[in-house]
Amino acid sequence: MKALVTGASGFVGSHLVERLVREGVEVVCQVRETRLRRSYGGQASRPDWLEGLPVERRVADLGDAESLARAVRGVDYVFHVAALLRARTERAYNAVNVEGTRNLLEAAERACPDLRRFVYVGSLASAGPCQTPQPLDESADTHPISFYGTSKLAAERLVLDAGNRMPAAVVRPPAVYGPRDTSFLSLFAIARRYGIVPVIGSPSKELTLAYVTDVVDCLWRTATADAARGQVYFVGSGTHTWREVGNAVEQALGRRLRRPRMPAILARLAGEFGELKWTLTGTPQVICRRKINDVLQQRWTCSWAKATRELDYAPQVTLNNGMRETVRWYEGTGWLKPRR
Repeated sequence: MKALVTGASGFVGSHLVERLVREGVEVVCQVRETRLRRSYGGQASRPDWLEGLPVERRVADLGDAESLARAVRGVDYVFHVAALLRARTERAYNAVNVEGTRNLLEAAERACPDLRRFVYVGSLASAGPCQTPQPLDESADTHPISFYGTSKLAAERLVLDAGNRMPAAVVRPPAVYGPRDTSFLSLFAIARRYGIVPVIGSPSKELTLAYVTDVVDCLWRTATADAARGQVYFVGSGTHTWREVGNAVEQALGRRLRRPRMPAILARLAGEFGELKWTLTGTPQVICRRKINDVLQQRWTCSWAKATRELDYAPQVTLNNGMRETVRWYEGTGWLKPRR
């Protein structure tokens, strides 16, 4: 049993590779040329996270059909994790997230006639924020509010359209956190340095979070369950208010934190400053226009009840434990200064 993982040296991808190895799967890691290994504009890509694992590495790029054909040759499963997370234009998102997915699907269809499952890692962003107190489920209409969300939705539809030719499925994580994640790092760094957790808008805002190993568990179940073919699944570890998230950060850092409120107008100004810095430096910014717009939404919530029914999925990591493990990893690697 052999599986290809795109984005294998990234945050979620590297955790998935570790899980597949534990399951006894032969793993093929799609990696890019050394000069391209930063990431697809977002989470850090670190080939050393694969060091010591019994995996095969195949150099391929989502924009290069020929290299993708070589990457998928002989595999039984494809886990498409790689994606562009931060970009300035809709065209840039579509080039990687939509056309890259199209290229990979076509390569898998040609080279893998006996493919057991093509698992696409989508995003809650493809569905958009929740407009009611009831969390979104898979039957909800989709209303993405960003170029990233619309590109992920378009790619998702390509995968599902290919379902009559190959066994495909989609998993939609919300915000994912855990060891190796860079998106939450700035939150912890600000909290440790300044003793604050900024609250943008109301502290009663809700969001669903997913710890990375819970996401990986759902991906594996989606790949191996007969019921998953042609299906879309939300995944999550818990739904929380911003107040609860702040409390978990406080416990993980072991110190009391102030919770200053930031008005929406100041948050938007911070987003514009991030855009300006992005323009001047050419480096994608965590605080940018799209991210602030996401944070200002009242609810980013989803239900994983379908995954529980059909895949026997159940989250294993609580918010407090997940935040604690994340901080421990940050400190152990030097990403976050240890507590004095």
